[in-house]
Amino acid sequence: MSDGGMIVLPRTHPILKSAVEHQLELAEEVKNQDPNLDSKEKKKLGALSMTFYDFETSEYKVSINPKSSSVLTVSLRLPCYSEIKDTGVTDMLEKSYGDLVVDTEKGFSVSLAFDVMDPPKPKKELVELVINLKENILTAPLLLYFNEMKSGSLTDPFNFNLRPDTKMYIVPASGRVTVALRIALDNKVDLQVAEIFLKDYKEVQRRKAGGAPPALFSINAPEEVKGESRYSPEEKHVGFLTFAVQQQQMRNPKNTAAALVNFRSFLQYHLKCSKAFFHSRMRKKVREFLKVLNRAKTDFE
Repeated sequence: MSDGGMIVLPRTHPILKSAVEHQLELAEEVKNQDPNLDSKEKKKLGALSMTFYDFETSEYKVSINPKSSSVLTVSLRLPCYSEIKDTGVTDMLEKSYGDLVVDTEKGFSVSLAFDVMDPPKPKKELVELVINLKENILTAPLLLYFNEMKSGSLTDPFNFNLRPDTKMYIVPASGRVTVALRIALDNKVDLQVAEIFLKDYKEVQRRKAGGAPPALFSINAPEEVKGESRYSPEEKHVGFLTFAVQQQQMRNPKNTAAALVNFRSFLQYHLKCSKAFFHSRMRKKVREFLKVLNRAKTDFE
């Protein structure tokens, strides 16, 4: 999906959605099939064990063992989970997921489980809960600070490592919450491309995004995160992306929070697309120059 030439990445993992929907549909077919069918013709739940990855270096595992039970288990490994679990995440899991949360599978951050033959919620609602697990966890700290801003209470700033190369700062103030991303990029070229891209983003935002919070990019730390060094021994090419979220962006706080936690992946995707586009233009220009040189050759025979 695109808007003004910029591609908006999907907020959920398509493989996870497909796997959960398929198991629920198969279980429904198994329940509703004719009991008089021959055993060879009857549909049965199949064994499932799949692992796949997502942004923020996260990992999913979806498994079901029909020989022992019809319980589908979905586990998520999120490197930043230990940093944010006490900042709104635990309360969110209890409120939104309840009994779906089970003992965490070894090597993962959180696990959900439910019986596909007897699902605890309507199919659509259950699928939405499962596929939005990662986003709900990452947005919980932001939503906590947004709610506190609405109530007029101010708490201490909070920060965590959204990704190994990205640190998120949440800084509350009167009437707004500043969200800053400290981004370590691969090289100086990426920094320059990011700056150019974000200038275009700002223009698109001004024309089409209405009340979206402004995005400012700088190689220097903003006022809200003073004391942060521009460089570290491991990260030599660092930029800061800052959003000032005000009351007008709180009409739909969930979408605002989701856009903020997904913006790093959105930026990385467009950096790679921009560099690929530059390379294709350079290759095209080189081919044109070679044609000119070939036409300029003189036959001295």
